[in-house]
Amino acid sequence: MRGIEQIPWLYDLSMMLMPGMQRWRRSLARLAHGRVLEVGCGTGQMLPLYPGGVELYGLDPNADALPRARRRAPEAGLMCASAEQLPFPDARFDTVVSSLVFCSVSDPGRGLTEIRRVLKPQGRLLMLEHVHAQNRIGRWLLDTLQPPWTLVTGGCHPNRDTEKGVEGAGFRIEEAHYKASGVMRHFVATKG
Repeated sequence: MRGIEQIPWLYDLSMMLMPGMQRWRRSLARLAHGRVLEVGCGTGQMLPLYPGGVELYGLDPNADALPRARRRAPEAGLMCASAEQLPFPDARFDTVVSSLVFCSVSDPGRGLTEIRRVLKPQGRLLMLEHVHAQNRIGRWLLDTLQPPWTLVTGGCHPNRDTEKGVEGAGFRIEEAHYKASGVMRHFVATKG
């Protein structure tokens, strides 16, 4: 069964039902500069939000989503690929962006290692992700919901602790752009 994440029109519809998500994405996109890679660009919801003057690339493992992304950003270099195997040389990008992606990356540690590899030494990782709940009841609820939720969505794990994963991959999360609301996180990370 394909999940919500793999059905482009259904994913776009679900994002329309969450208008606050576009505000978070806009805030994150403004921080991008130089050569930018959006990992897991999906249908391209975030692609038109980047500032002018960036050299934009996007990739997604779902080839069915890329035609919508192409319509939203015809100038972007788009390709079908996964976070765990980025088809770029070392130190290629000034900015790598991930928006609601790492909950469904099969091997998040490998994906973060690949991002670290393709970032320039002073490059920045911009992330908008949901994380595991901080309180005991919330953690129990997300852990309980995870198996059916992952099946319905096509891969989303609502109980991942992405912030810890980012730090474990050798990144340092900056306080300056850190925002948290419930289980949502908006942050910038640099190579530690």
